[in-house]
Amino acid sequence: MKWVNRVNIITIFMRIGLLAVLFLVAAGLFKVSDYFEEKRWREEMFSPGLKGKTVIIDPGHGGADPGAVAGALKESEINMDLALALQKKLERNGVKVKLTRQGDRGLVPDRRMSYFEQWVILEKRKGFALDQRGHLMISIHTNSNKDPRASGGIVFYYDDFSRELAESIQKRLNQLHKKEKQVEHGSFTIIRGNPMPSVLVETGFISNKYDRDMLISQKELVARAIFEGLQDYARNLKPRELTGR
Repeated sequence: MKWVNRVNIITIFMRIGLLAVLFLVAAGLFKVSDYFEEKRWREEMFSPGLKGKTVIIDPGHGGADPGAVAGALKESEINMDLALALQKKLERNGVKVKLTRQGDRGLVPDRRMSYFEQWVILEKRKGFALDQRGHLMISIHTNSNKDPRASGGIVFYYDDFSRELAESIQKRLNQLHKKEKQVEHGSFTIIRGNPMPSVLVETGFISNKYDRDMLISQKELVARAIFEGLQDYARNLKPRELTGR
């Protein structure tokens, strides 16, 4: 009986050991799979063309945070209208689009936020872009200034590898607004430290009548300018950039 019990104990330990080995092998395979999936995703970011890629559009503000306001007009609403117009143009050209919020809600709470709460929400939006394996991220905003003469679009970037994207969109916005503005470096949370090229686009000034009218009645033109900037950027990507980061 003792011999039989020992055999049973040995058998049990062997089974446990085998299961442990199988678990470790499976875990290792998952890690290898994740590694190659992430490698492919990062290479796709800098491969030429937009078709088949995933673009994350972040319509700035929303919910309890209206952004800049001009009378009854809210920046958050303008941003969403522009985002939806841009989404249509991208999807018609074979691009996958994901928005960080839907309507006037999404990730924004129904109350005024503290600075910390705003930071947490922006981090969630960035996390969404990562979860969706975005190849590019565009945060859409509308500017404001005490001086009503201030006008034109301004594109901000944080990381150097996002500058070319910013410049391509800036060039198209300059043509639209008939301005000669330059891209600017900005340490905005939404575009800071992302693995994918990310820019924040101030599409115009809500405080300027010309810009405001354009953003409301000619949003298709503004969306087209951003879309064409994205196309210019993606078209000019070179294979050497695949190992640039």
